[in-house]
Amino acid sequence: MTAVRRGRGATSAPPLQVVATAAAFVLQWANGAEGRRRTRQVLGRFERSGWRVTHGVALPGGATVDHLAVGPCGVYVLDSRAWPGAVTVDHKGATITPSGAPWAAWTARGHHRSLPAAAGVVARGLAAATGTRPRAARAVVVVWSPFPDGIAESGGVTYIAGERLAAWLSEQPRRLDHDQVAALTGAGLRAFVPDQRAVGTADHASLRS
Repeated sequence: MTAVRRGRGATSAPPLQVVATAAAFVLQWANGAEGRRRTRQVLGRFERSGWRVTHGVALPGGATVDHLAVGPCGVYVLDSRAWPGAVTVDHKGATITPSGAPWAAWTARGHHRSLPAAAGVVARGLAAATGTRPRAARAVVVVWSPFPDGIAESGGVTYIAGERLAAWLSEQPRRLDHDQVAALTGAGLRAFVPDQRAVGTADHASLRS
C-alpha cells in the first residue's frame, strides 16, 4: 500500500464524522429526489389540460432548475424541496427547524439569489427563441415538508406547500391564449437542454412528446 504523507499539522476527520457527513449527504439527496418526484406527479396532471412541463432544465451559465412549466396561466420556474424540518418563511427566506431541535434551525437563503435570476433567464430565453416580447416567469419553491402557512412570498419567490400546488396553479389567472402557449411550448422550450444528471427516462420521454 502506498503511504500517504501529510503536511505538518494536517489532521484527518474522525471516521464517525466522515460516516455522519456521508449519511447526511445521502439523506439530503434522497429527500430532494423524493420532492422532485412528487412535484412531477402534480405537474403531470396539468399536461392533460394543455400545459407543457420539462424537468431538470440546464440554463445558460450552468444553473439547473428542477421544473419548467408553461400553460394558460403563464410560465413557472419551480424548485422542489423536502427539507428535514418544519418550514417558516420571512424576509430572509425559508427557515427550517428540525423536529425536537429548535436550536438547530437554519435559513436557506440561496433561493432569493438564484431562483428569480433563473426565472429571468428563462423568460429572456423563451422570448428570444420565439421572437416575442419577454413574459415574466414566476419563481416558485414547492415545499414537501411541514409548512403551516401553506403559501408565502419572499424575495421574489413564492413558497407553496406541495399538497396545495395543484389548487394554487388552478386558481391563477389565465395569461396566455392557445396560440401563445403553443409558441412557447414549441420552439421556446427547445431552447433549453435537459440536464442528463437531473432527469430520468420518463422525463426524456416527456421532452420528446
